[in-house]
Amino acid sequence: MSKQKNKVPLKTKLLIILLPLGIGLISSTIVKYKILLPVSVTNSYMEPTLKKGDTAYFNRWYRKSQLGIGDVVIFLSPLDSKSYVIARIIGKPGDKISIQKRMVFRNDSILDPSLFPEPSTQMVPLIPQGKSEHDEMSPITVPEKHFFLLADNREIGVDSRVLGAIQESSIYAVLW
Repeated sequence: MSKQKNKVPLKTKLLIILLPLGIGLISSTIVKYKILLPVSVTNSYMEPTLKKGDTAYFNRWYRKSQLGIGDVVIFLSPLDSKSYVIARIIGKPGDKISIQKRMVFRNDSILDPSLFPEPSTQMVPLIPQGKSEHDEMSPITVPEKHFFLLADNREIGVDSRVLGAIQESSIYAVLW
């Protein structure tokens, strides 16, 4: 006796194949456009961490309470509502921040210099390394619901030294 094969209808075969593909496509689209934010770095503000031309992925699903010192974030510029800036968190609400001789102090304690990698090349050749207008900053206290952000490449970076403390609500995403 030969076994009789059960024929699976074409409709069922298509459903078995297309349903997982559709779910995967929808899920990956949601992750790409609602959770992960691919950003093309257009300047040298965060060198050497993020180089000009690199693509960095930022996480849009984060808790503000989980933001910590050293986290790299993207935030809406208070000067231009269509511009975003990338910088590193160095001060949380209530912290006292100052810069003396290129050393960053948080609550009168020096921050680990490895937290802010130095660029391998000097981007502004007319100013000797370690001698710029960004070497010194008087102490400030970070207000409630604000963060103090600093670019890794302080010679040319735009950050809280220019923009002031950044509102918690302006932070858009955290580096993945």
